[in-house]
Amino acid sequence: MADFAGIAAYYDRMTGYDNRLINDFGAIKFLVEKFSISSALDAGCGTGVHSIILSKIGVDVVGLDASAEMIELARVNALKEGVEIAFENEFFESMPNAWTEKFDAVFCLANSLVGVETAERLALAMKSFQRILRPGGVAIIQLLNFILFRHENRRIIKVSSHENFTFVRFFDFDEKVTRLNVLVIEHDMGTVRHQIISQPILPVNMEVIQLAAQIGGFRGVEYYSDLTLSEPFTDRDENMIVLLTC
Repeated sequence: MADFAGIAAYYDRMTGYDNRLINDFGAIKFLVEKFSISSALDAGCGTGVHSIILSKIGVDVVGLDASAEMIELARVNALKEGVEIAFENEFFESMPNAWTEKFDAVFCLANSLVGVETAERLALAMKSFQRILRPGGVAIIQLLNFILFRHENRRIIKVSSHENFTFVRFFDFDEKVTRLNVLVIEHDMGTVRHQIISQPILPVNMEVIQLAAQIGGFRGVEYYSDLTLSEPFTDRDENMIVLLTC
């Protein structure tokens, strides 16, 4: 599993935590109402923004992440927001047996699934997702369209700034390995410092997710361009939303 511990301290600044709390609320609420979700796992919860949104909507949510550093920040964020959420430091493929058929939904957003690194671990993750869902449950996965980025040789994902920091998120595409990189630039009283945080990831596409979902035991797989599920996914869309049904 990819270790994003190195970016944990910068993550909320890089991704715009406050704006995400506001901007993602409507789409998450739509999905909760559409699928009558009362309990959910936020898989790859990072610093907890989607777990917090789900809790504020009234969903009984558990946040899970492989990074202990991310989990600690998620707990701090939940405390600041005044919500009580159970956060667990665990891998997708090794979730507790006690969670079997525990949840109405699995949310795996913000491209978190690519951290599994290998197709074998992806298949195991899909089996875990299917196991912890109740009959009729759904898994909602948000991914970048790696085929588009590679085809257009677009290495830059996003450039963002917060206070005296600039963040450049970009890919390295090799024949056998895809890497997700974050260049952190800090400007401090005329001094510029920088570091690069780099991790191998699994470039999950439709073919890969379809096979993994079948191995995992999901009945249905649908693809959309955004979380409103209003438009089907096309190869020109930057994001792919995968809806899996038990």
